[in-house]
Amino acid sequence: MSLWQIAWHYLWSRKLPTLLTVLSVALGVGLISAVHTLREETRRRFEEEGQAFDIVVGAKGSPLQLVLSSVYFLDRPTGNISYADFEHIRDHEDVAEAYPIGLGDTYRNYRIVGTVPELMEVRWVVDPISGRERIPFQLAEGRFFEEPLEAVVGSIVARNTGLRVGDTFTGTHGFEGGHVHDDHPYKVVGILETSGTPNDRAIFCNIEDIWLIHEEHDHDHHDETHNHDHDHDHSHDHDHHHHDHDHSHVHEFDKADHDAEDLEVTAVLVTLESPALRFTFMEYVMHETNVMAAVPVMEIQQLYSQILGTANTVLLSVAYLVVVVAALTVMIGLYLAILQRRRDLAIMRSLGASTMDIFGAVILEALLVTILGIVAGWFLGNVVSWGLGIYLTRTLGMAITAFDMSMHELRSFAIVAVFGLLAGILPAWQAYQTHVASDLTKP
Repeated sequence: MSLWQIAWHYLWSRKLPTLLTVLSVALGVGLISAVHTLREETRRRFEEEGQAFDIVVGAKGSPLQLVLSSVYFLDRPTGNISYADFEHIRDHEDVAEAYPIGLGDTYRNYRIVGTVPELMEVRWVVDPISGRERIPFQLAEGRFFEEPLEAVVGSIVARNTGLRVGDTFTGTHGFEGGHVHDDHPYKVVGILETSGTPNDRAIFCNIEDIWLIHEEHDHDHHDETHNHDHDHDHSHDHDHHHHDHDHSHVHEFDKADHDAEDLEVTAVLVTLESPALRFTFMEYVMHETNVMAAVPVMEIQQLYSQILGTANTVLLSVAYLVVVVAALTVMIGLYLAILQRRRDLAIMRSLGASTMDIFGAVILEALLVTILGIVAGWFLGNVVSWGLGIYLTRTLGMAITAFDMSMHELRSFAIVAVFGLLAGILPAWQAYQTHVASDLTKP
């Protein structure tokens, strides 16, 4: 009988203690696996979205806030810039594409993003080796916006609000509690497929609709301060339009009637002729304009290294502490088992087993328990990651890939295996010191 068979036989003879020991190892390994998976996958998803555009241009303030608000729709904008600034950026010789976006309104706390139809055609390569592309704007049904006050909604928005193609809704200035634009209902003309991107929780329309709504809202607000009775009649008209959902009298915004300095955009998503031009272009923006430029990928990497890196270190420290406790459990369990098996070990010695055979069999027991715990923990951690991935996809539009193996996980599992081997040394040494004659005479 080989040493592996002997080790397995003894573990199988103590099913419950072995199961509990494997479970204790699995809990620590599962936490390690889940932390690594969630960290790597969230970083990868954020960076994939950050690769969509080389530069984001917006009002001066926090570069990270600008990126989070305009690319990921996770924060409040830093402010607005003039349309003239957008045109200045768009016409620069290093700029391949420039897409303006206008933020400020929401529907049930989901961002309404004003932009241009060309943005709906954007796609980018996220893996140069395989050539895999990210295509965030694909329709599940309907079409993209073409006429005034038409909107395309993300999959999460459609699922959580119940909006369908043909439905109408009204935006709110800011978040819930702000002014409701009852006189300008949007009509849903398309629903996006689930893409695992921030677009899943956004509503897209033409940026001219944003200008139209806020121009008339500002005008109505001015009239309100002078004529309350007129405002009361006007509010009644708003209700009429909201309930009838009549789009036959929608006024189209005429950009030619407005000066570029009077129109505003929240940010500009810029694709350069070459990513190598990023820093040169940022220098140009900083010194030659009154706006700010940020590189999305750099800001996200900085966020992970400075903020999320600390949280990751804390969680991994807790996970390794659990593994140390599990290793102690392995050591104590084997040590107690050796005390109970001294007669068996003496019989093995009398039948020709060497002291190194006994030592090796106990070490293999510790290694087997640890390996079983690693396998069970990896599976447990990925089940947790898979469940959280479903939740994040449905709520934040962030797809998490589980049941994958990274180099970080492999290194961590190797460390856990070393812990298991070390935990077996003391029990193995106790078994190594078996005295055949005295142990055989013990009952």
